Amino acid sequence: MSVCPNCGAANNDYSKFCTSCGGPLPVAQPVQQPVQQPVQQPVQQTVQSVPIQSAQNQYWQQPQQQAVPVQPVQAVPIVPTQPVYATPITQPVQNRPKNNGMCQAGFVLSIIGIFTMGITCPLGFLFSLIGIFSASKKKQPGKGKAIAGLIISGIIILSLATCIGIAWSDIKRDFEAGNISSIDDIFSDIDDASERYDGTYNNKVKKVTDEKWIETNSGSYLTFGKKNSFKYYMTYEDTSDNYYTGTYRLYFGEDAIKQITNKYKEYGVTKSEIDDLIKNNSVITRDNIVFLVLENDGQWMGGKNVKDEKWESPYYGFFVSSPNKELALVNMNAATYFTFVPEDDYEKLTTATRSTTAATVDETTEQTTAETLDPSVETFGDSKTGTIALTQGTWGSWTDASYSNGQFESAYGRINLKTATIINNCVYKQDYNGSAVKTLADGLKKNLKDSNGNAELKTTTLGGYGAYEISSKYSDGTTLVVWLMLDNNNKLHYITVEYKENDVASYDMVKSTYKFG
Repeated sequence: MSVCPNCGAANNDYSKFCTSCGGPLPVAQPVQQPVQQPVQQPVQQTVQSVPIQSAQNQYWQQPQQQAVPVQPVQAVPIVPTQPVYATPITQPVQNRPKNNGMCQAGFVLSIIGIFTMGITCPLGFLFSLIGIFSASKKKQPGKGKAIAGLIISGIIILSLATCIGIAWSDIKRDFEAGNISSIDDIFSDIDDASERYDGTYNNKVKKVTDEKWIETNSGSYLTFGKKNSFKYYMTYEDTSDNYYTGTYRLYFGEDAIKQITNKYKEYGVTKSEIDDLIKNNSVITRDNIVFLVLENDGQWMGGKNVKDEKWESPYYGFFVSSPNKELALVNMNAATYFTFVPEDDYEKLTTATRSTTAATVDETTEQTTAETLDPSVETFGDSKTGTIALTQGTWGSWTDASYSNGQFESAYGRINLKTATIINNCVYKQDYNGSAVKTLADGLKKNLKDSNGNAELKTTTLGGYGAYEISSKYSDGTTLVVWLMLDNNNKLHYITVEYKENDVASYDMVKSTYKFG
């Protein structure tokens, strides 16, 4: 507080004039802080009442003490200083080493391989491997990219190797058949083979290959084994002899259609024909179309393999599993139709089949007894087909695929156990006339000529009846002779002999011993 020297009134320290009398107030001086000194005991002062003249005539008590003059402290001017900036400490920057070139190249080639079906992956793997050793030796960065390149290219190469292994048989076969003309054809085979290893696809295949199948008309017996092997027996009752062996290929759905119409297009089955087959049959879909190829490597007769070459038997058709399992196939070589059922289902049909067989045997025995001049010579056939005497060789039963198509009223077959000569003796159900037989003979000659490059047609006699004789020779030396003959009841007889050069006697045997009526 500031005290007015005129009237003694208390004023604010910052006031210049007394608020009571209006007189000027002394200017307050800055007080210097005293240096710390020993604390003196306060001296008790006598306080007197001093009258203060004021308008209110009030009194103000003030201690009786002499004022000690205080020396003002000189203000020290503050001079602003210039800002001081620290000088940055700089050091020479060293050049960062570049990534190893082989590491980068390996990584890039591996990435490119993802989009090019793995074509660049072998180089990517090699460069990445070299890059790792090179980067370690030169102490260069980039090994991380090289490791990534190794992993990527390694996975792709392993996958491709697996797929090629799966598809190798298809690729090799297409190379041999001239179906491989570009890298796309190889990848197409790989793609098809990969689809066949799909779980759903395998389940479909197993539904067929896990069964043992019996043909409903001929009683032939088809079984599938390990490593895609098969055995196809001539009769269900006898599995000790008379059978084919080899390996099989089985395709389903779109894969089957692609094989039929592309890889086996020489057979003339088109997509439109398959579409019509599906359209006209309620049980057939694109998913249950099947294509089965039996790659035969032997025909076993009398405990010996009588064929030393390999050949294919392609079949196409469909497989249904409901309400009953059935495998319906067409032999594309012989253009004959087969209906296979599982072995268990076939047991239901055996009673009727055995009864029919017994009746046929009795009829054949009766005819044979009546017409055989020499009891020691086996004669086969009946009153409907006519008979043939087997005057030379040892013969076994033979069931031709064509017997199953239902067009014959009666049919018999025999096979020479030593030379593998095959004889068929059949009669058609349908009645024919002379012009129809001639048309059939001309058509058969054309078909044999188209398939083998040679065929001959001539007129002759067989068993006292006029007949057409059509002959053709295959590239392996096998000769096929077919006789078409019309009997007095307008029934067409179909007699064949298939032999090699070492068994011309079988041809003469059929021609000389055939009898009818």
